[in-house]
Amino acid sequence: MPIEISGLLHVAVVTRDIDRMTAFYRELFRASVVKELRLTTPVFGAGVGVPGARARTVHLRIPGADTVVELTMYDRHRATGDERAPANTPGLRHLALRTTDIEAAEAELRAWGAEIVGGPVVVDEPAAARGTRFLYVRDPEGNLVELIQPPPSS
Repeated sequence: MPIEISGLLHVAVVTRDIDRMTAFYRELFRASVVKELRLTTPVFGAGVGVPGARARTVHLRIPGADTVVELTMYDRHRATGDERAPANTPGLRHLALRTTDIEAAEAELRAWGAEIVGGPVVVDEPAAARGTRFLYVRDPEGNLVELIQPPPSS
């Protein structure tokens, strides 16, 4: 029997520098801090499968979104693989944020010194996505963020 799901609450991004990442999402995407927590109890470590884990977390609300971006900085990290993996690497790969002006977004990203990976481009095929404009950028820790401007009829 399928599990009853009623929504997507948050997307978690583990970070080495929570203050820098919070500033990036707040300043560039007007995200607001809705919650900050210190996670220090044994229950937290048991729940995430890392006994003894301790962390600081910041929940950010992107304007117009119900889902929260959860930034978490653990007291100890475990490095695995390529943290700056390209978009075609298997696994959770990017956050997608809607914008109304991709050119203005690109200009702001460039002024901020953000690394634009690709775009902006205008989709011509498939027909269902025609006119969509998007670009990919890396946040300060190399995570991919896609900015999408839907076509005027969307």
